[in-house]
Formats: sequence, C-alpha cells, structure tokens
Amino acid sequence: MAIPQDSIRTRRRSSSEMSRSTFSLVRQLSSLDARRPSSPLVDVKPIEFWAMGPRKEVIQPLRRPQPPPDDYFRKLEPNLYSLDSSGDDVDSLTDEEILLRYQLGMLHFSTQYDLINGHLGVRVIEARDLPPPLTCDGARQDMAHSNPYVKISLLPDHKNSRQTGVKRKTQNPVFEERFTFDLLFLEAQRRTLLLSVVDFDKFSRHCVIGKVALPLSEVDLVKGGHWWKALVPSSQNEVELGELLLSLNYLPSAGRLNVDIIRAKQLLQTDMCQGS
Repeated sequence: MAIPQDSIRTRRRSSSEMSRSTFSLVRQLSSLDARRPSSPLVDVKPIEFWAMGPRKEVIQPLRRPQPPPDDYFRKLEPNLYSLDSSGDDVDSLTDEEILLRYQLGMLHFSTQYDLINGHLGVRVIEARDLPPPLTCDGARQDMAHSNPYVKISLLPDHKNSRQTGVKRKTQNPVFEERFTFDLLFLEAQRRTLLLSVVDFDKFSRHCVIGKVALPLSEVDLVKGGHWWKALVPSSQNEVELGELLLSLNYLPSAGRLNVDIIRAKQLLQTDMCQGS
C-alpha cells in the first residue's frame, strides 16, 4: 500500500518543529545555568550599631571665658592667707619663727647609728621654756609647773615606742636618757623620728605639749649630731596608755566568768620615779 506524499511531508515538518523546540528549550536552560552564580546569593546590608544609654549627652558649644569683674579680688579675705594661719606648713619656717609663733619651747636631742651593733641610738637631753600646763579643753590655765616627759617613736611605727622619766614641776627639764632601736641602717633611713613632749597628770588626761619630727633620711646617721628644735603643736591631744592582753572564759554550769590578765606592754608611766 503506497503512503501519500502529503502525509510524509506533514510528519517530517512536525518532527523538525519538535526538534527545533527541543533545541530552543535546551539553549534556554543552558543560558540560565550560565547566569546562575556558583555560590548562593547573600543580601549584604550595612549593620548599624547604636550606643545603649539612658539618655543622649548634649554637647554644649564652647564659650569664651569672661574676664573677672573689677571687684573680684576685693572679695578675698587676706586674714585667711596671713602668716598667723594655723594651717601653714611649718617645714618652711625656721626654728626662731616657729618658737615665736607657737611659744611651746625647744627640745635638745641627738641621734647616731651604730654600724657594729646594728641599732639606732637616740639621746634625749633636755627641754627649755616649756609653756605652763593647760587643761586639754583649754578652758583654764593652771599656775603650777608642768610634769613633762618625752615619748620617742620611729614613724610609721607607733607601737615600739620609748619614753623618758617624768620630771616633776619644771618648765626646763633635764632628761639625759638614751634609747636604742634595733633596725637595719637602710630601714632607719626610711623612718621619721618623732619626739613628743607630754605633760603628766596623775588625775586627768596626759596632754601633748608639742612635738618634733625629724626625717632620718635628711641627716648623717653614722656621723650623728645634736639638735635644738622648736616644738610645734600636735594634733594628738592625748597619748596612748598602753595595751593589755586579757582572756575571758564563761562557765555556764557554774554561772561564773573567768577573767585572766595575761600580759601588758607599752604601759604609760604613772609615777614620778620612772616606774609604772
């Protein structure tokens, strides 16, 4: 049976169109693969950071300083800056100026370091022109003489202090006592010698008449030396009376409290015969 030519041409035309459409689809897919990036697209946006705080600080514009008024310096009080102010630094004054200002008397002492034995020697010699005794509240002035003694410390250590005997009823006491402090030479140079002249009162508080502070780094300790120093007021109106070590033990079954006195040290002198 013979196939018509028109049928053959129609089949060939449809096959050619199908091949052409298939080729076009493959080209479109290839173009899409070519334009597709190798890595996934990331939407990159700038990240903004905001300072967290209760409120924003308002920056004030710079202002040109105004000149002071004409009566500005007239408002100052000259008496606050006079030489009679108690807050002045006494280190800038001479002994004569200190003595004239405070009128607390002078103290004679000496120091020397013993390199062989490794100790610092302090000699308290005498005091001169001490003021009459005052009560600690300053309300009245006694007409009796003072009962002075000297307390020696090496600052900043206040515990290992020494003291002279009490000289009864005199404003010009002569002590002539020597004291030694066991410490290294380099350590001694870092200390400050503090000499406090105290008025002894058997029935009241002991009042500090005045003090002398000498930085040992400013003197030749090996050579030694003697000094007359004017006394300056002390902020410490009272002196320490010493330390006492106690032991407390309560027995509930017996209802008894036991108090044991174990040891005492640095007791303040309480009589005129260099005893305690």
